[in-house]
Amino acid sequence: MRGSRLLRRGFAGAIIGASVLLSACDPQAFISNQALRFVERKLVPPMLKDNDVVMACQSGVATAPLIMATENLGANADQLGTLLYTTAGLCAEIEATNAELRYLRAARAGQVEEAQDARISQKRFAEMAARRQLAGYQRFVRYYEKRYDIKIGDECSDFYKDFDEFVYMLGLVTGLQAVLNDVIAQQVVGVPMDIAAKAERAFTCLDNKKWWGVPLAARAVIWNVLPGADEGKDPWGAFQATMQQGEAAGMRLPHAMYALSAAGKDDQARLRDAIRRFANVPEGFKPNAQYRLADSIAALIVTTLSDRLWTEGAGTRTPPGMLGKFWDEEPEKAEGVDIGDLL
Repeated sequence: MRGSRLLRRGFAGAIIGASVLLSACDPQAFISNQALRFVERKLVPPMLKDNDVVMACQSGVATAPLIMATENLGANADQLGTLLYTTAGLCAEIEATNAELRYLRAARAGQVEEAQDARISQKRFAEMAARRQLAGYQRFVRYYEKRYDIKIGDECSDFYKDFDEFVYMLGLVTGLQAVLNDVIAQQVVGVPMDIAAKAERAFTCLDNKKWWGVPLAARAVIWNVLPGADEGKDPWGAFQATMQQGEAAGMRLPHAMYALSAAGKDDQARLRDAIRRFANVPEGFKPNAQYRLADSIAALIVTTLSDRLWTEGAGTRTPPGMLGKFWDEEPEKAEGVDIGDLL
């Protein structure tokens, strides 16, 4: 099996080499591919080091069409497309969250029509997010199955560089997000439901320690979602272990996955525990300098879940400085609003 894999990759290398020679005969394709490699090497790393999630998502919305247009010149934009459609999906998710919080406030106040309108808006933005995320996932599958001569979820391969591993992990997470958002949108996009099962197997191709515990944490989320997938597994124990790994590596994505899984199970005690754990990391914790954006995305997820709890219980989002605390644990904050916030 190993020998045949190497043989296939040898043929694949020969084909890639031939394609490079052929692309040299097509100046547009050659220049476009070189431009994309420049973006990948020189422009993407600074974005991943930044902690501004909104700027990243807006960059994805603005530049995805431009980058994808290079395909008209013969370039392969699938890998960068995975990254850009993933970040663009975040913008739609943020809007969907705002609509959901508006729905919760309106429902709490008995404003039926406002609540209905907010729910419709939430579903529309969830559909937009699912479409973008599915596009990112499909590009991820196409790129890696062709470049590495594998079937996602069935085979593993050695990666050429760390960026390839990172985008591989991102593509799997994006596929899971697409499934969840399509469910919220009442499955109007038609995201394949078997993505979760494929992703659970595909995450085993990544080094769990190297990638901050995220592969195992993502698998634990799937164990809690797919019927029967948790048999013989310990999802909650996996979250505890991966959060420790994440804290040591400056990455709180496992915390966000723990929170998402608890919310999906409607386990309020574990959800609060996840939010507290995120907010109260050990002293000296510093976000991973190379991937600060990923830790900031985790912060967005956890804050969103906290906002949902606060809005249901106190009518407002999480007040400043209150992440990890709750209205019913702080009597003086029962209304969820500090008068100073209104000045």
